[in-house]
Amino acid sequence: MRLTLLAGLLLVSLGSAGCEPFPDSPIFFYGMALRADGSPFHATALPLDGGRHGKLYGDPLDFSPYGMTTTRDNGAFLLEILSGDIGSIATVRGSAPRPNARARFRVATPLEDGPAAFVSFTQVNGGGDSELPVLRVWDADLAWSDAPTGRWLTFAPPPSAPEAPRGVVVDLDDTTPQPGSPSGDLEDPSIPRPVFQLHTKEGLVWNEEAVTSPRPLSPWLLEDFATLEAQVRVVSAGAWRRDALTSDEAWLHFRLEWRSERLPLPAGALRPLSRGARCHPVTDVPCPFTDGLLAEQRISELWPRGEPSSSPRRVGVQLETPAQLSRVVIRGLRTYGQEVVIEGSEDGVQWSELARRPLAESPTTGNSRLFRDVSDADSPWDPPFPGHDYAFLDIALPGGPRVRYVRLLSLWYEAQEIEVTSVAELSLFE
Repeated sequence: MRLTLLAGLLLVSLGSAGCEPFPDSPIFFYGMALRADGSPFHATALPLDGGRHGKLYGDPLDFSPYGMTTTRDNGAFLLEILSGDIGSIATVRGSAPRPNARARFRVATPLEDGPAAFVSFTQVNGGGDSELPVLRVWDADLAWSDAPTGRWLTFAPPPSAPEAPRGVVVDLDDTTPQPGSPSGDLEDPSIPRPVFQLHTKEGLVWNEEAVTSPRPLSPWLLEDFATLEAQVRVVSAGAWRRDALTSDEAWLHFRLEWRSERLPLPAGALRPLSRGARCHPVTDVPCPFTDGLLAEQRISELWPRGEPSSSPRRVGVQLETPAQLSRVVIRGLRTYGQEVVIEGSEDGVQWSELARRPLAESPTTGNSRLFRDVSDADSPWDPPFPGHDYAFLDIALPGGPRVRYVRLLSLWYEAQEIEVTSVAELSLFE
């Protein structure tokens, strides 16, 4: 497959290799677009989008059209980008990016019946031509079924990791455990990672990484949400360097993402005991943690600094009457802590620990891991992935005491408390 691709495009590549390009010199990126069955997207127009940073550097990029290409009969395509429009190259050279410079570029397959794939990328340390990972749509075969043990979601194995072209060096992030390093540093970001998501028109109901098939769809996961849709997205990130003998040394950093269709599910039928309950401490407005609307609510907007008097804040919900809880489901919890603790109380004065759960730690090393994280909002179709400081938690509470109040606290290193920044939904079940 790659030999066919290179045969059709090699002359373009060699003609521009060998020296550092001027800002208006074209750099060529060549790739291939295939359907799930391996057949090519032939004579198909593919838009090339470029993303600019917004007012705040950490905000998602604002992608807009940059160019257009058309695939050949075998699915091969060629992208042309001016050297000076690749923001990372201009930055390395020490010059200010041009007005048309883009931080990343993106090309995607057509969205046929839901499944699709895209690659977002940039280039650093040079200006040689690069080959992109093959864009082959993933047939997720997404389905749900009812069984005696409950409802289940099934999907196909994830795609294989992208095959590196000949003549490149693959940059591998270190997976060797380091003393004191977070566990997130141990994974290989090039290995495709499935992420299970549940959507409603209100927002994101669930997000779960490294999911496997079959995945149970428990009643408390679906709650009483209507218009539910299930989806699996798969992500791979990597870095390839062209052989310095045939072109300038140029690192291609990329994110390859596959999406399944969104599969409609029957509406949830389990109303949480906490639906409509008041916040704790009590607020002057209806509690946004229990309304089922999934809107992220910043704690600082509900309780201005100093209210409640304890700092960091421990916030939660207050039931009408004490109850024996079996489960707590937390959606869209945002905190920079490493562990969340669930506490309960019958009178709001004496508290006991009901459960605790470690939280995902942000990877701190590895070029591909960092590129994967900063490109989490690059999809042209789906919402951004929640960052490492967001959590969706399903926590069983076996044999706990009867409680009327439930609150959350977040712990940092050596059990130091740290604020919970925001919560979308806090659901309690008997």
